Amino acid sequence: MAQASTKCIGSIQMLAAVIFRYPQVENNVNKNAAIQSAQLQQLLSISNVSLVASILIATILAYMQREVIPPRILLSWYYFMVLATLLRAGQIITYQRHSVHDAEAIRVRLVRFRLVVLVSSLVWGSAGWLLFPANDPHHQVFLILMLAGMTVGGVISFSADLVSAIVFSALLIAPVTIRLFVSGDSLLVSTGLATMLYLCFMVMSMLHINRNIFDNVTLRLEASGREKTVRASEERYRLLLRHSPVGIFHYDTNLVITYCNDRFAEILHNSIDRLVGLDIKTLKDQAVISTLKKAVNGNIGHYEGNYLATYSDANKWLDMTSAPFRDEDGIILGGIAIVQDISERKATEEQSKYLAFYDHLTKLPNRRLLVDRLEHAFASSVRTGREGALLIIDLDNFKSLNDTLGHQVGDLFLQQVALRLASCVREGDTVARLGGDEFVVVLENLSEQPMEAATQAEAIGKKILAALSLPYQLETYAYHSTASIGTTLFNAHRQTTDELMKQADIAMYQAKKAGRNDLRFFDPKMQASITDRVELENELRKALDRLQFQLYYQIQMDSSNQPLGAEALIRWIHPLRGMISPAQFIPLAEETGLILPIGLWVLETACAQLKTWQQLDFTRDLVLAVNVSAKQFRQSGFAAEVRDVVQRHGIKPSLLKLELTEGMLLENIEDAIATMSTLNEIGIQFSLDDFGTGFSSLQYLKRLPLDQLKIDQSFVRDIATDNSDKAIVRTIIAMAQSLGMAVIAEGVETEQQRQLLLENGCVHYQGYLFSKPVPLDEFEALLKLG
Repeated sequence: MAQASTKCIGSIQMLAAVIFRYPQVENNVNKNAAIQSAQLQQLLSISNVSLVASILIATILAYMQREVIPPRILLSWYYFMVLATLLRAGQIITYQRHSVHDAEAIRVRLVRFRLVVLVSSLVWGSAGWLLFPANDPHHQVFLILMLAGMTVGGVISFSADLVSAIVFSALLIAPVTIRLFVSGDSLLVSTGLATMLYLCFMVMSMLHINRNIFDNVTLRLEASGREKTVRASEERYRLLLRHSPVGIFHYDTNLVITYCNDRFAEILHNSIDRLVGLDIKTLKDQAVISTLKKAVNGNIGHYEGNYLATYSDANKWLDMTSAPFRDEDGIILGGIAIVQDISERKATEEQSKYLAFYDHLTKLPNRRLLVDRLEHAFASSVRTGREGALLIIDLDNFKSLNDTLGHQVGDLFLQQVALRLASCVREGDTVARLGGDEFVVVLENLSEQPMEAATQAEAIGKKILAALSLPYQLETYAYHSTASIGTTLFNAHRQTTDELMKQADIAMYQAKKAGRNDLRFFDPKMQASITDRVELENELRKALDRLQFQLYYQIQMDSSNQPLGAEALIRWIHPLRGMISPAQFIPLAEETGLILPIGLWVLETACAQLKTWQQLDFTRDLVLAVNVSAKQFRQSGFAAEVRDVVQRHGIKPSLLKLELTEGMLLENIEDAIATMSTLNEIGIQFSLDDFGTGFSSLQYLKRLPLDQLKIDQSFVRDIATDNSDKAIVRTIIAMAQSLGMAVIAEGVETEQQRQLLLENGCVHYQGYLFSKPVPLDEFEALLKLG
């Protein structure tokens, strides 16, 4: 504000000087000549830089194209480029050393400048034809980029003259564009079209820039013409002051007001007649005196503050800037002051300040002020040694209230909650609203003993729960509500605000899990578990890039102990944690969405391995089973993704078997059938994993294009001792046979289990009886032993 006022003072002083000096302005220069002169000056001012840039770029271009353009053509072009540059340089030096003011001479110089630009543009444009390599895309692109760059440079350098700018840009771009079009190559033709569009854009930019330059010159000429009228009229100066939107007054060296405008009288609720002649030194409020004296002493003064008028009821926040007023000889005659009424702005600032720290709905401190209060609470805890507590309060089922009764009733509810919370805490404690239906209470000066402090915090928390569970009257609605509270203690052992909030938040969610309307304290073990999970998630995000995943292979055998194939099982080999169980990271990958890139990696790796095995006699017929996650299978482009991977690796689709679970198929069976059928058509097999553990139904089973059922290991484990498991296995095998599906049993660990399965018609097995999941080299060694 002070800076703006100072600029305004400066403008008034300059205007006053103009009025009192009455200089004679002669305008003998023709308007068109003046415009052309300004154009020429601007063209020359940037020519030195553009010349250096032009010869440097030409040198770089010639050097880079030396390998693809015959030397004779390249050197000839470069020779003419140097000549064109020297021609421009000579012209520029001549024009800069010998200035002209005659209109005709200026016009001739501008025409000659354009002719030299024409020569330069023809040489540059020829590069688009002569230096265009026929069969080298990299050098083609480099040439186009260099010419595009020169076009931009031309727009900047010659923008003051529209003719020069358009000639240079058009002649520079046209040859390469034509060369691109006549090439016959669709990509080059498209590039030529893009180059034409680029040229159009450049022309539009040139028009805009040139128009701005022309307007600026025109405005300067018009301003010069109006200056004489402004100087000739002291009365206009008086009118300017009188009708200014800011208050203005003059005073002499004795601080007596000699002039003021209407706005100044309006601000002070007074009249001009009563204010002119007033001795400022006699006013009751002397706050502005020092500011006004600074101007009398030759300095700029500034005052911002409250002012109470002496001769009226005005009580305003004023922003005032004063500056010395001098005569023609520089002698200070007094001062000029500009006064602005900023009362409304100050009120707005105060309101903004309030809103910056307080919630507008509940009038409680907001998050920003809460952090400040917590900092004070931390400092107090360090100083006194007493414990403090942070309580996060979340209102149960608030969303349903908003959805059913509307936001207006929801807001009224939050306001009543705020009042009840404030009534439950002690003086010196803080109640704040984080947003939505979440509130925070900060308790200070609890006991020095943690257990006793926890008891005190719990007592206040229980009081809050009781208060918030009382009935609410929301307009015409009677409403009951409860809350969940998470609590954590803090003390002289410094904790950050974020740490405390996180701890209380965790405790609050535990209260919700416990059934709501409850209070829970933060448990460090819970935090450790969450922290470990977050760290594991971060590590998991990096695992793919760091190549920490491996595929292990568990062999699948037939009744003759011949290998049929294997199941590919992902393993995470962490450099510090060692082998991380899939049971630990796969659910996390599912939750975070990382299962999609991980699943794709498994598929890619498995297909690459199948391709390798196809080259070897002892592995070429192995079928590799790959587990597919629910998220991966339900992707809209899953079938296309699998087909692309199979085709890219060039494997036999029949050697890839995708294992699905019952749950992922049942959610949307029609989509599942469509996806499976698409892949089945190209030969990919499907196996239903963990069969028997879900909601198996012949109704959907007979519709799915499945090739195999896999008996879950939970039924195989006790098949020798549990008649129920034996009956289930027998039923599954019979069901598969009736549907024309193969069946395989997983978790086969003993010969007795294998024999029982064989007796019931199951001839394919997988389990520790044959091998545990092993790395690739061990798996292939196992095959060779067999």
